[in-house]
Amino acid sequence: LHECHGLQRGFCTPGLVMTLQAHPREHPSPTEAEVREALSGNLCRCTGYQNIVRPILLAAARLRGESADV
Repeated sequence: LHECHGLQRGFCTPGLVMTLQAHPREHPSPTEAEVREALSGNLCRCTGYQNIVRPILLAAARLRGESADV
């Protein structure tokens, strides 16, 4: 989240971290739509979620051994 500038106030951060930890391991090649669906249970009023979607896609790419731009 830090690398992709996805942290805001911090109220929603624990839930986002848990999703970020679990989702790429369970879904190694997620689409942006799948990530947004996974995040749908985490309400964040600070952002448009793009900087939250990006780190999950990045983590999945890195777990696959690929390099990805942030």
